[in-house]
Amino acid sequence: MPAAETPMGLALIVCDTILEDRLTGKKTLVGLFDRVQTAKLPCVHPEMCVFVSLTGGRGEYPCEIVCRHVDGETIAFSAKGKVVMRDPYQVVDLVFRLKGARFPKEDKYWLHFLVEGIPIMMRQMLVQRQAPKDAPEAPKPGQE
Repeated sequence: MPAAETPMGLALIVCDTILEDRLTGKKTLVGLFDRVQTAKLPCVHPEMCVFVSLTGGRGEYPCEIVCRHVDGETIAFSAKGKVVMRDPYQVVDLVFRLKGARFPKEDKYWLHFLVEGIPIMMRQMLVQRQAPKDAPEAPKPGQE
């Protein structure tokens, strides 16, 4: 059945894990983050979740999340799914569980959520190189 209305995005959140209560269906998002700190590149994040919440649609839609470096070429990860919405007043939550997301470069990444290939939401993520923990601290002014 072709989609009659395009959904509207309510939330696009990255976190460590999502717990779902089997009785109520309520979700608990644990460890929300917008940056990954790493000692070396490329960096592989062992496990993360992307939470998406939508409303305003009616029908069945192919959807996809894509995390792309600011250079526009490099893709860290992507995942496809499907969303079914009975009516435009319904709120539908999607959970993408990702293992082994690979960030090959430092700097900004954009996480896009697309429905039928149309961008609905996006958010920035940052990959930062951190100094090794055993690196000596630089002397403070006057302590050289």
